Amino acid sequence: MDLVLVGERIRCERERAGLNQRQLASRAQLSQSTLTRIENGARATVTLAELDQLAVALDIPVRLLTSGDPVRSRVRIAARINEVVAAEREEALRRTLEVLELDARLDKLGPVAAQHRKSDSSLSVPDQDLPREQQGRELAHRVRKALRLGCAPIADVDELIEQLTGVDTAVLRLPKTTEGFTATDPERETTLIAVRACDVPERQRFSFAHELGHLLWNDGAEVHQLDGERTPGEKRCDSFARHLLAPEEGIKAWLSAEEIPENGVMDERTAALLARHFRVSFIVILIQLESMSLITKEQKNELKGPTGAQLAQQYGWGPAYQQEQESAKAVRAPRRILERAVEAYRQNHIGVRVLAMLEGSKPEEVEARLREAGIVPNPPAPRRADLSRLVARGLAKD
Repeated sequence: MDLVLVGERIRCERERAGLNQRQLASRAQLSQSTLTRIENGARATVTLAELDQLAVALDIPVRLLTSGDPVRSRVRIAARINEVVAAEREEALRRTLEVLELDARLDKLGPVAAQHRKSDSSLSVPDQDLPREQQGRELAHRVRKALRLGCAPIADVDELIEQLTGVDTAVLRLPKTTEGFTATDPERETTLIAVRACDVPERQRFSFAHELGHLLWNDGAEVHQLDGERTPGEKRCDSFARHLLAPEEGIKAWLSAEEIPENGVMDERTAALLARHFRVSFIVILIQLESMSLITKEQKNELKGPTGAQLAQQYGWGPAYQQEQESAKAVRAPRRILERAVEAYRQNHIGVRVLAMLEGSKPEEVEARLREAGIVPNPPAPRRADLSRLVARGLAKD
């Protein structure tokens, strides 16, 4: 057993649980100096009893400290980032892997609740020989047709993704350079689409739609640049997201209902109301209007500039937009995984800190909400020091 690696795993799990060395040492009934030496790999030996105490204090199996987690080595990642910043990309990766690792761990604690991936045979991707813009428009049309959405605004893009594909979705606290992740565990056939918690709800919706495009095209696990020269795949998914969220037919229908002629002058207020109707950014609506030849490129450049928050205050939906901002800033765990975790907590298989990580809340707040809902852990079974059991746990492999 490599004690340096064991020490690194203990430190990572401690930081993930939000504990400092003093707190973990107290919970594990070790001295802080002993824990420091273990984390630094300075101890000549670490007993299985000590590892078991640490694992219990961290609410994790001993094997995560002795052998690590194989999920990390096999998960494929595709990320949307503003620039390549290694440290921040690793932070985004860590937060995403926490969710997938927990899902895999829950398989070992109770009944397996696998992700039910859906496949609609009628939803094929367009011919890749077509122009990128046309590919995006056509796939968006097929998705709307498959879900019978017509040309109406989409209420919740994350729920649409789950309904269409069966994959899990989440809003996580990711670094500002990272807009979203698509992570796939090929062994468990599980995919997670995660986007950044932020105060721009329309950007969050667009990121979900963009990642859905990558998923439907199955265009590989690679880093997707947002700054500089965009790749063809990125441009295609941008087109898909625009047409999915603000379809041309829907824009025409809205203009007709508002008795605004399509060849009329498009002012800032009209474009802002359109953006609000479809809950997309102002620039997305301007791009769509230019694509439909309802404004010129020069008019688009003259109109662009105001943020969603500025337009909301200007044209009367400021308070509603602020509520949407608060919602977009909140962490949202995948419903399927959160349901499994709550049941594991009820069965006393995991502690409240695991749920707090998943929900992005403080442990005491989560515990209070669960107690109010009548969800409390079952009494734990009597715990005895059993050397054979400790050895078995330490040597257990996936």
